[in-house]
Amino acid sequence: MENIILKIYFSILFFLSFACIDSVYSQTEASILNEIETLQNSTNFSTKNTKYIDLILELAKKKVRTNPDSMVILLKEATKLSKEYNYKVGESIALSTYGYFYFEKGETETAFQYNTKALELAEKYGLNEPKLRALNNMGLDFWIQGEAEKALPMFLEALNVAKTINKIDMIISLNINISNIYSENGDFETAESFLNIARDMSSNIKEEEVLAYTLLNMAQEYSKIGNLKEAEDIVEISTKYFEKENIKDWLSHAYEQKGFIEIKKKNFKNAIHWLKKSEAVCEEIDFKYGKALAYSSLAKSYLGINNLENAKNYGDKALAISKELNIALCIKESHETLYQVYQKLNNYELAYKHQQKYLSLYKKETEEKFKKGLGLLRTKIEFENQKKQLIQEQNKTLTKHKYFNYLTVAALLILLLTLFSIFKTNRLQKKFNKKLKIKQEALLVRESELSELNDTKDKLFSIIAHDLKGPINSLYELIKISIEEPLDKNETKEFFTYVLKETQSLSEMLNNLLIWAKTQMQGLNLKQENVDLNSIIESTISFLKPLADKKEIKIINHFPDNIITFSDKNLLHIVFRNLITNAIKFTKTKGTIELFMEEKLNKLQIEVKDNGIGMSETNLNMLFKNKHIKSTYGTQKEKGTGLGLSICHELILKNGGSIWAKSTQNVGTSFYFTLPKEKVN
Repeated sequence: MENIILKIYFSILFFLSFACIDSVYSQTEASILNEIETLQNSTNFSTKNTKYIDLILELAKKKVRTNPDSMVILLKEATKLSKEYNYKVGESIALSTYGYFYFEKGETETAFQYNTKALELAEKYGLNEPKLRALNNMGLDFWIQGEAEKALPMFLEALNVAKTINKIDMIISLNINISNIYSENGDFETAESFLNIARDMSSNIKEEEVLAYTLLNMAQEYSKIGNLKEAEDIVEISTKYFEKENIKDWLSHAYEQKGFIEIKKKNFKNAIHWLKKSEAVCEEIDFKYGKALAYSSLAKSYLGINNLENAKNYGDKALAISKELNIALCIKESHETLYQVYQKLNNYELAYKHQQKYLSLYKKETEEKFKKGLGLLRTKIEFENQKKQLIQEQNKTLTKHKYFNYLTVAALLILLLTLFSIFKTNRLQKKFNKKLKIKQEALLVRESELSELNDTKDKLFSIIAHDLKGPINSLYELIKISIEEPLDKNETKEFFTYVLKETQSLSEMLNNLLIWAKTQMQGLNLKQENVDLNSIIESTISFLKPLADKKEIKIINHFPDNIITFSDKNLLHIVFRNLITNAIKFTKTKGTIELFMEEKLNKLQIEVKDNGIGMSETNLNMLFKNKHIKSTYGTQKEKGTGLGLSICHELILKNGGSIWAKSTQNVGTSFYFTLPKEKVN
């Protein structure tokens, strides 16, 4: 008997979860309000927007239980806008939602009137989803009033509509509703066939919330046919979801189903645990239907452990609220429980009173069930005949259209062949155009590279003409003077000192020019090996010491001992010589140049730091760029080609490292570069 009560309520709840035509099942009131606010804040917002009306209707549905006053205001607004903009879908949904609202209040006649209007509107304008909703509503209205023979055709027609629009969730819901009707009337074979369809299709449900609803309703049916293990497993999945999402009404429903299973197993104490949890949730949200069912099951559970006082209290509460909501089957079950309670209390007068009411209701139900069974069979046959007649009419219509379809297909084939020919021609044209474009782009890139190389060549010759011509002419004039006019000892020493300085400068320029030329022609082959860095640095410092001494510059090596790098030895000499020479050139008298090393994963990071004149941010950003070859004089008018840093950049990259600089004007400059660590054989 408990199953019958739960069956009706569970299916009612299951219907309610699918009531909105276009909602996303995981939407909350907050998410709906956010969507409404987003629409209202959008540019050129207008209430003449079906999405806006749908959201108002969805929000109204959410507030049926939590805030009925707000729901009525929202429904009035949605109805007004739907009529104003001739949005028939919105009108029909609003009517169905009113039906849902009055159904919740127990006003089944008023609910039926609204659902009938919703159905008429949907059928008039060929609106499948609103029609589906109205049919399901009306089926449930009939069912709750005990008129299963009227409910079944509504559910069957709704099932056809759901299949037409491939509404998976409603197909499952309706199969469960139909299964419940047949099982209520003893046709368990037919009931199980519909339930199996719902079970098999549930694997196609993507929304976790809808799956939770489905499984919970299926659990009730499995409990009814005695498959308690299957019922326990699937109700646990639903319970965890409703707890996680804090969906109160469905959580009370899940707890109640757990209690119901425990009652079936005669574990009354466990049943009380779950039913009390259900009662607490129902009290929290003032959920009257939930209270009626929880009270009824608690009365039975307390009776099961012989706690007659609690059984009586909960039986009275269940009877009172069931009468208020006109739940006929729940009224009958409450009378049965109270009859058993008063019998054990030896109050035979009240026991007899409740027994007579229970038997009267039971007899009436049994008689009606027999009539309904025949009615259901007749309804099923009539419905199948209507389907066959409809199919025959559709086949006749299809035959008439076949000839036209053949002509249409032939025309389409000709059109497709023509389009294919055009497509193929265009494809070939695009292919040739693409190849031509690639070649043009390659030529443009090559032209750009040649132009850049030509510019570099012009700059180089300009530097050679300017920076080499001057020193050579100076040497020529000095030598000429020394021949024409003999020099004394002091003049000779001064003369050769100057000649040495100019010759050293020329040598440096020529070396850099040769190295740079090799890198540009990609003819520089590196021979990498394990090299002791300190030996390279000490050799370079020793070589450049005379140059540094002239400006009283200190060169300090902070490198630790035994630092090995896997690099080209000649490359290291060139890089260190250029960077230290560059530092000497731009460091003032009595300045300092320091060399540091820091290990970084598989690299050695070198720093050549001076406290010279530094450089501007503009010049710093132009360093190491091929286009930027600029000769600059040092603090004592030292000359150069401007190629040194470009060469360092090329060589460090070829050696597998990187180079960069940091500088502050009038503070100094630090050049950093990386080298590979020692290669271990």
